[in-house]
Amino acid sequence: MPKIKIAAVTLNTTPLDFLGNYESITKAIENPESKEADCILFPELCISGYGCEDAFYKPYVWTRSEEIIKELKSISKNQILIVGLPVFVGSFLYNCMAVLYEGKVVALVPKLNLANTGVHYERRWFHSESEFINRTISFAGDEVPFGHFIFQTKHWNFGVEICEDSWSVQKPASFYSLQGTDVLFSPGASHFAMEKQKIRRQIFTESSRNQCNLQVFTNLVGNESGRIIFEGGAIFASTGNLVKEGPRLSFTPFQVTSYVFDPDTIRAAKARSFRDSKPNSHRTEIPKIQLEPLVEKKEANLFGFSVLDKRKENETDTSPSSVRFSVYEEFTKAVSLGLYDYLRKSKTKGYTLSLSGGADSATCALLVNSMKEIAKEENGNSTFPSLQINEKDLLVTLYQKTENNSSLTEEIAKTLSEELGYPFHSIPIDQAVDSSVKLIESVLGKTLNWKEHDLPLQNIQARVRSPLVWLLANLNGHLLLSTGNRSEAAVGYTTMDGDSSGSLAPLAGVSKEFLLDWLDDIQKGNNCFITPKESIRILRNTKPTAELKPLSEHQEDEKDLMPYPILQSIERKLVYLAVRDDECLESLIREFPWEKPDVLSGHIKKFKKLFMISQWKRERLPPSFHLDDYGLDPKSSYRYPILSNET
Repeated sequence: MPKIKIAAVTLNTTPLDFLGNYESITKAIENPESKEADCILFPELCISGYGCEDAFYKPYVWTRSEEIIKELKSISKNQILIVGLPVFVGSFLYNCMAVLYEGKVVALVPKLNLANTGVHYERRWFHSESEFINRTISFAGDEVPFGHFIFQTKHWNFGVEICEDSWSVQKPASFYSLQGTDVLFSPGASHFAMEKQKIRRQIFTESSRNQCNLQVFTNLVGNESGRIIFEGGAIFASTGNLVKEGPRLSFTPFQVTSYVFDPDTIRAAKARSFRDSKPNSHRTEIPKIQLEPLVEKKEANLFGFSVLDKRKENETDTSPSSVRFSVYEEFTKAVSLGLYDYLRKSKTKGYTLSLSGGADSATCALLVNSMKEIAKEENGNSTFPSLQINEKDLLVTLYQKTENNSSLTEEIAKTLSEELGYPFHSIPIDQAVDSSVKLIESVLGKTLNWKEHDLPLQNIQARVRSPLVWLLANLNGHLLLSTGNRSEAAVGYTTMDGDSSGSLAPLAGVSKEFLLDWLDDIQKGNNCFITPKESIRILRNTKPTAELKPLSEHQEDEKDLMPYPILQSIERKLVYLAVRDDECLESLIREFPWEKPDVLSGHIKKFKKLFMISQWKRERLPPSFHLDDYGLDPKSSYRYPILSNET
């Protein structure tokens, strides 16, 4: 029996960019790695883009997707293509994969289990059946089977399940496998979260072992529509072994990962493993679709495929090939990729950053620079000139000092900008702050002081900085970065229309504790994307501070709030794990035995109060990246009432 070659394509799509997505798909088909493949698998909803949101309701999205299928089927003569798109059938919109071969749409396979947790809201747009279906519809000029099928070729058989179908407890995979599929394709739009690829490897490896088949997963890649980052990382898992893994978090438009397998090896594994005295008593019979070539090929090319039985499998086909990253390197490359796609897709010239000399703004600067270096390494030195971006002006930083700022933080900010090679500006804003305060004093008829008006006097400094850095960003043609992290978002430790304003908040998906550990990891020389910096060394020898109070008060973030590790632990327990207050306290006592129980109880009460009253701030934060296993962005991750009385 001939060997079969499968190509899995990870694709960077843009919602509603039908022409651009089509061009990426066709270039992937023409890629040398794809040319001799018997089957090419593309990600979920790759024609329309996954993140179309409520634009999925617009009929032109379905009709344009159908037009693209008409174009694609004309180039699918000798290869099976499996591509994702939305399809309107009857009164319902479905998330489908189209199977193309020999110039026809062989079938449309709808998704059974819709992702509706965390950052996915597929049930808002798509319908799903409760069981396998089999009907025929008119589509793209063909009468097309619509439903769930086993596709049979002369030498191998396959089934298709879509993303969440592979993760769900009620997944259809076992039905396919017991009825003779050699390969189960799982095209996905699986979002990035740190260390999530480990879970994918486990799922597909275990599924391939249980089902005695070859599991093929492919994924979108890049910051597709603003908040979610996809990581690529195609997976081939065969009978319990991870045999091939594609590149992750690539900056290129697509990556092709191929694998050659022998169907007889899969079938021998089934023969050894499957035993059932009543094989048809407990499952639905899945209809079969026979794929026949229009013209029989010569030289044993019996199915219109390349003669792969004459080719030996490459050594790389028997072992994983993807580079493994630490969690800190994953974070680095994911955020860098998100920043890169924001530049490309928004067609702006770079980023402007209010660089304070603190950990958060320093992290943003480091990530912009790593974005530049990775993009050039993967796409060449012409990357930014082709985007009409001057590399030297890719990041512009501004330090806005008052009498409450120390000379040390300005030194850190300046040193970091110089180490990275970007323009650094420093301006005093005391006069602007004083002018604002005096205007309001004239209205109130009294003088403001730190004893009675502490918080307003802190906030006005952040608010005065905002229009100035916005002006600089506008003049540069840049996006303005907001530097807040998830810990600050949780407790509202940010000033509305001040340090929270911006075009993008790249760090709002991770905790302050994580960011400090990330900086320390860089200084240990562990990050393959960022080298140690003198500015980071100085920074990490200082306490995090907002520098909004007089220097004589020695303001520190953890004095204003609580120790960051405790804040992060409370946040995770109360918000993500949804445990009761008493359970949270018991856990904290075990986790932080050096703290007094009444102190920990006070931290819990303080966190709950601050979290409740800060939802209106979270509603107005700039778009942020989803990076961890949970987030607080109300538009993509965590919905919470603005007005509430949680106790």
